Amino acid sequence: MASIAPPAIRRDTLTRQERDKQLSGSRHPLYGHQQPPQRLKSRKSFATTNGLDGSNPAQHRLEQWEIWDRSTFHPTVPPPSESLPNGTSFKRNEWVALNRARAKVGRTQDNLHKWGLVPQPTCPCGEPIQTMDHILRECTLGPHCTDQDLLDANQSASQWCQWWHEKI
Repeated sequence: MASIAPPAIRRDTLTRQERDKQLSGSRHPLYGHQQPPQRLKSRKSFATTNGLDGSNPAQHRLEQWEIWDRSTFHPTVPPPSESLPNGTSFKRNEWVALNRARAKVGRTQDNLHKWGLVPQPTCPCGEPIQTMDHILRECTLGPHCTDQDLLDANQSASQWCQWWHEKI
């Protein structure tokens, strides 16, 4: 949600970019360097890395991020992008509430009960278990919003964050 590619992808892209410099730049200290025979298969030498093959480093990062991120897809988490997601104009406490709601990890009574911080997971509105989905869609104590509202960070999500930011 921070719009920064994971560290492994950033390192891989920088390695490939540096490898391209080595292969094409005659002023590079390792230009024309011949790699010695590899003794241990477990060692991953920089010299065995392929370059970016003419692609843009930013585009390569996004492509790798999309491939890596397919297994962790969630409808309320913005797609991989190296630009700030919607909602960055919110106040910090509302921004935190928005991201907690997007990731479904807010301080709901259900989570607090699981963590041993409250004795019962009940919602003050009378629902037996207060989950993030309940707070977003059903709770009578405050405004409602959908997952798409959270993703778009629209007026409905803004009102929801203003109401719930102290509670979650």
